[in-house]
Amino acid sequence: MRIPRLFRFTIVYLLAFIALGLLIRLGFATVFGNKADPLPGHLLAESLLLGTRFDLRLGLLSLAPVLLLGGFKLTTPFKEGLSKRLWLVWFALVFAVLVFSHMVDFAHYSYLGVKLSASVLNFLYNLDESAGMVWSTYPVGKLTLVWALSVCLLTWGVAGLMRRVSRFAGWEAGKWKTSLLALLSLLATLLGIHGKFSQYPLRWSDAYYSTNSFAAAVALNPALNFFDTMSYSKDTYSIDDVRAAYPAVAAYLGVDHPDAKTLNFDRHIQPKPTAFKGQPNVVMVYLESFSGYKTSLYGNPLETTPFFTQMAKESIWFDRLYTPHFGTARGIFAGLSGIPDVDLRDTSSRNPAAVNQNVLINAFKGYEKDYFIGGSTTWANVRGVLTRNIDGLKIHEEGSYSAPRNDVWGISDKNLFYEANKVFREKKSPFFAVIQTSGNHRPYTIPAEDTDFKLKNPSVAELHANGFAAVDEYNSFRYMDYCIEKFIEVAKKEAYFDNTVFVFFGDHGIRAMGHDVGPNVPRAFQDLKLSSVHTPFILYAPKLLKPARYDKTASQIDILPTIAGLFNLSYINKGMGRDLLDPRFDASRFAFTIYPDEGGEIGILNKDWYYIMQVSKKSGGLFDMKSNTPSVDKAREHPEIAARMKQQLRDYYTVSDYMLTHSGGK
Repeated sequence: MRIPRLFRFTIVYLLAFIALGLLIRLGFATVFGNKADPLPGHLLAESLLLGTRFDLRLGLLSLAPVLLLGGFKLTTPFKEGLSKRLWLVWFALVFAVLVFSHMVDFAHYSYLGVKLSASVLNFLYNLDESAGMVWSTYPVGKLTLVWALSVCLLTWGVAGLMRRVSRFAGWEAGKWKTSLLALLSLLATLLGIHGKFSQYPLRWSDAYYSTNSFAAAVALNPALNFFDTMSYSKDTYSIDDVRAAYPAVAAYLGVDHPDAKTLNFDRHIQPKPTAFKGQPNVVMVYLESFSGYKTSLYGNPLETTPFFTQMAKESIWFDRLYTPHFGTARGIFAGLSGIPDVDLRDTSSRNPAAVNQNVLINAFKGYEKDYFIGGSTTWANVRGVLTRNIDGLKIHEEGSYSAPRNDVWGISDKNLFYEANKVFREKKSPFFAVIQTSGNHRPYTIPAEDTDFKLKNPSVAELHANGFAAVDEYNSFRYMDYCIEKFIEVAKKEAYFDNTVFVFFGDHGIRAMGHDVGPNVPRAFQDLKLSSVHTPFILYAPKLLKPARYDKTASQIDILPTIAGLFNLSYINKGMGRDLLDPRFDASRFAFTIYPDEGGEIGILNKDWYYIMQVSKKSGGLFDMKSNTPSVDKAREHPEIAARMKQQLRDYYTVSDYMLTHSGGK
């Protein structure tokens, strides 16, 4: 194999590929940049640099066949013959796709103001009208000629590069040097395709490093973005069904000015008479896998969370909060956007079309905003949801902490809380912070440094009888309580504590499988899988809030509206969540659930009943939440209740599906 010859070809090809991409991005920024409000220079520079990484990935992918086969005598591109001609055909196809994607991207952005994605395939469903629109709007003939000439010119350039490289005999080197160069080239290629020095690869969400959407448009590569969004190319809802469901859902949400034609879901919220007079801080904490039935709060005899239980008694405590789904990425999305993640294909955080959301954290004007995670927000593309939608957000993640890495999830939860506390105590302005814990998750690593945390070893029978599969899971759950206690201990010593609302809730629960949910939890939590979506929710602020306990049915999407309702804020709520402390809605409280990985099972529950069905089916079952045999279907015994709840469920699911990509952003 003549690796040196192939190496030279690769370097020149990639440099030219990246240079071409840079010129196209500069052209894009020039053509579509807002002259009245231009993209700041530092954002333009960052987008261009980020764009070169996307281009490098695409360039390496286009070279992959050459890198695999080009070093062999029969398949070399550096000698005249059939092999070289076939490689030129390959590059002609690459350039045809590349040039076409950029041309369509320019046209698509000029028409819709959004980057090219697989959603463009929706135009194929009305091919005659779409083709007519394109033909009458754009100079198709001239553009086709430009496209063909560009492909020919680029292919001619690669042919010339092949000829020049073929005259290069290669470096004289021993086998070990050649092998070393081959290894280094392989590693560099893999790194280039991976795109970053991180556990997670370069993803489309990295382009949304700013709330400036045009910065992301400059950075994204249209060809890669098209393929990244292929699984999201078709809407999963029917607009006719959305309009039919609109009146009921608009009434449920309390929409100010219902309009089934425009599908307006806006609610203009004004502060309550009981709102805080000042600007207290908010620390909103996602607790990993924090199932209600595992806590002491609901009577678990294994004393798992003594500190959290005491804290709840000093808080506003909602004891019937359900997350819409099981899964952290979906929980983060729903909690921030106020919309259940009903996408059955993948999490909505991975869907570029769902990145634009109305996050109520932005209602806190004048607040500094921080997000803390022990690992990386690149995980599940959460970064795109955060940076695109929260103004001025500062992300604290792996690489920015002084604490040591604990395991695959980054630093320990205790150290995450400590790192957050160090930031909070230096604040001079009010702040809204989100902390995402992750330690209560396999591999359940408890740091050796926490010598004051004592492990316990109940019998297997005790563990299974009270909600735990194994002792490491049990101690990890206890460690979560320990971390919360350590956090509150250090926070109480700081000036910010008395003027801060601490919000604790689970990103989701954990299903009881092969063991019991414990003697103090309704049987429905085991038989109907509610153990995986039920979690405590408390608002802890000893100096600001009077303790209270509510048993009203609540959803994770209600959390941000409830927090905002405590403050002297005027804002627009465009999501599906409602203020749990607003008595207007108490007569119609319910929670929505969905299990995307189980055939799209959806459900709706209140204090008494749980209606469950598959998205693809016409009907489901009605189950008694208070029964000792809750898995028995009661739909035939109570047909009116079943019919009413089925319609509520269908309407809610349909509108949620629509709102994933139509919440209206800020």
